Amino acid sequence: MKKYFKLTCLFSIILFLFTYCKPNPSLPTASIIAKVNNNVVTFTLQTTNSTAYKWRFGDGDSAIVYATATVIHAYPKDGTTYSVTVMVLGPGGETNASTTVDIPIMNQMDMLTGGTAYPNGKAWRISSSFGIEFTQPDSNFTVLKNYPAGVLNTIFLSGAYLDQYIFFNNGNFTISPQSGGVLAGITYCTVNSIPNVQPQAADTLGLTYATPYKPRTGLKFTMNQDKNLIIPTTSDGISTTDITYNNVITLSFSPGGFVGLMDFISECIIQQIDPSHLKLAIFISDAQAQAPQVGKVTKVLILTLEVAN
Repeated sequence: MKKYFKLTCLFSIILFLFTYCKPNPSLPTASIIAKVNNNVVTFTLQTTNSTAYKWRFGDGDSAIVYATATVIHAYPKDGTTYSVTVMVLGPGGETNASTTVDIPIMNQMDMLTGGTAYPNGKAWRISSSFGIEFTQPDSNFTVLKNYPAGVLNTIFLSGAYLDQYIFFNNGNFTISPQSGGVLAGITYCTVNSIPNVQPQAADTLGLTYATPYKPRTGLKFTMNQDKNLIIPTTSDGISTTDITYNNVITLSFSPGGFVGLMDFISECIIQQIDPSHLKLAIFISDAQAQAPQVGKVTKVLILTLEVAN
């Protein structure tokens, strides 16, 4: 019994000494390496004693926790310097590291396609965070009516917020109907016998959702700088007037191509562009299908698209 007691005491002492003398885990270490490709930055941490990483990218995003030491982040503005911090977490506690990244000034083509930072193309979709403007097809785009953000959700056209338009830096273009269709003009669908979903207040917007829709393959696009774009318009469906938009940037497409809206004229004007948003003036006809000048432009739809990938 005494022998057992002594062994028990000895074991307890050894266990106590082992526990007491066991070194505390070391604090993590970290330094950030940033590789900039247009507005897309690959961050790699050189780190030890770490298990998780909480990043703040400096562009207003909330802190994001990643389990890997390499992350990729796309910034919303070019020609801007961002301050980046990361909290590195490990068994021994936490350590902070920081750096800055300079996003270079990008040309419009790189903003649209992502350049080499998007080898699989840069996908855009209509943004539900922005309203829709209907304007006159005049040189000033005189506003007829402003519709609030998310208006397509209220008239059964919400699928249009998911469908994607993908631009490649080699001029290739893909339409990807995530919801099975695309936003379209009612008159265009009527004239071309295209099945469509009739929304509420359709006669107010002149829009519909064409479904089912199968996009053409092999589509191409061109970005045209400083173009004088001539658009045939009609106010009554009988007489026509040509309107010239001078020195504008446009997107034009091979047959079957368009962005944002399928209608009679697929070429549209880029009003604003940055790495994360694209504002377009898109020409639409809601003249009566039987009108002599059906297909001539009656209104302009101002849409804002956002990056989808």
